[in-house]
Amino acid sequence: MASASSPAWTVEDTEAPSLYVLTGGQTKPTHDLQIETLLWAEGEPPAGQPPEVEQAMALCRDQPLAVAEIGALIGLPFQITRILMSRLIDFGALNAMTATHSADLPDVALLKALRNGLLKL
Repeated sequence: MASASSPAWTVEDTEAPSLYVLTGGQTKPTHDLQIETLLWAEGEPPAGQPPEVEQAMALCRDQPLAVAEIGALIGLPFQITRILMSRLIDFGALNAMTATHSADLPDVALLKALRNGLLKL
């Protein structure tokens, strides 16, 4: 624990400058990637990408992985991972698939009513 005379953290303790450089200052992803969004490699990233991008691409070549898994394996925060993976999707190097949310599924009560109506015909 920090003493009263020293700050709780210092600039040297943070990764913000390197993460800022890693994303090129971008703060939001271009795609709505969720924690569970699966990504898989389809192509090659453009030259000059950071090593974290190369690591992510290598992981996604073997099998589809969730965004959260990729971030954990390459050691990046979720938001930074989302930004980098969004760029790879924009370049055509990755494909993404998000699981269907229950709100997007048909209403079960409506389907049952439809079935019951059809059975009465």
